[in-house]
Amino acid sequence: MATDNETGPNVALPLREVDPDALKVVRKLLANGHETYLVGGCVRDLYLRRRPKDFDVATSATPEQIRKTFRNSRIIGRRFKLAHVFFGSKIIETSTFRTTPVATEGDDMLITRDNEWGSIEDDARRRDFTINGLFHDLENNRIVDLVDGIPDLDRGVIRTIGDPTLRFQEDPVRMIRAIKFAARLDFTIEEETWQALLATVGDITKCSRARLLEEIYKLLRGGASRRSFELLIEAKIFPYVLPTYIDLFKERTEVGLVRAQRFPKDEPLPPGYHPSRLFWEFLDALDEYTSETGQSASNGVLLAILMAPVIDQEWINASRRDLDRTIDATMDALCGPLGIARRDRELARQILMAHRRMVGPTKRRRRPSLVQRQYFHDALVFLGIAVQARGEDDGEFSHWQRLAATAAPMVASEESPAHGDKRPRRRGGRPRRRSGRTSGSGRSQRAGS
Repeated sequence: MATDNETGPNVALPLREVDPDALKVVRKLLANGHETYLVGGCVRDLYLRRRPKDFDVATSATPEQIRKTFRNSRIIGRRFKLAHVFFGSKIIETSTFRTTPVATEGDDMLITRDNEWGSIEDDARRRDFTINGLFHDLENNRIVDLVDGIPDLDRGVIRTIGDPTLRFQEDPVRMIRAIKFAARLDFTIEEETWQALLATVGDITKCSRARLLEEIYKLLRGGASRRSFELLIEAKIFPYVLPTYIDLFKERTEVGLVRAQRFPKDEPLPPGYHPSRLFWEFLDALDEYTSETGQSASNGVLLAILMAPVIDQEWINASRRDLDRTIDATMDALCGPLGIARRDRELARQILMAHRRMVGPTKRRRRPSLVQRQYFHDALVFLGIAVQARGEDDGEFSHWQRLAATAAPMVASEESPAHGDKRPRRRGGRPRRRSGRTSGSGRSQRAGS
């Protein structure tokens, strides 16, 4: 964090930590006469001496002007139109200064289009939280703070810019974002902001499924998933964003999903409480994986982590066929309402079925063909997290790591049949002969990340 004499707009940032491609974007737009800054989370994280995950740019240039300036860019979005500038697989998101749309009398406060251009002052005040309303002036290496974001960073406070009730009504996803930042930064949500969040929590249902799902993934892979989900429950948001997940716990246990604080350490629990405790232990293990490796788990791994506590008893008691049916039924209940992509759902199913084999009897699990599957890396990540969550010996994990080091992965065609599709046929109509590398259930091995 900055020293005591570094306050307000005189704060300098360590430019050596700034992505060089982001600096290229800022400098080129400045050279073309456009007011341009680094903005948002990257400025916040650099001030806190944290490593930013990405770098965003805000400018007076319109999306069309940005597109003309950078041949390696394209314009995206309707509700929120901006430009992506590409450097290989890296994206520098570049947005135009905006002003908050003015609602007419009787309008719902929900913002459905956000493409009214403005000044840097307008843009700062339309952002969600003070800690995200900071701009970095590259020419003078100073922070432009128009919303008192730096004092809130110093105090460790999440506060909306302007009236919190209005800001949450304009975009209810901001409630989840408030929780995400509080958990990830170990900050406190300011009291007025917290009370407004509690009062408007039902508005979360106005958000699209795609945006809610993306925020859930961000909570899970952000390195503070346990604290995030504790806050979701405390704020009573959880039933709105994952209603069917709550229902699954109620169906499988008498007590439902129980808050983590209710589990005393080193004391036996009634059987109905075990899935809930396992849920929190999986999130702890996921956070440890994220912090230790610096890697982000795939969507398939995240879905498998959510499902594992719910189907835990089936690992022990069910046959492979019954387990497969249970997984499919649980997937239907969880994935349908959220609009989860088919490839993510299929990858999660493959991970969970592979896990059964990886921890099964020694004679079966030591067969190396599983290592050649395209989804094996994700299954190995899940195995490591599951071993940590259950407090088990890591012998199986070490065994599969050794196998992975000596086997090359099998490359699957993008046109492989998805779950439930028929086998591919040769041009002459005869079935293609298959090697012994199919799974026990005969399912396709196509997966997506």
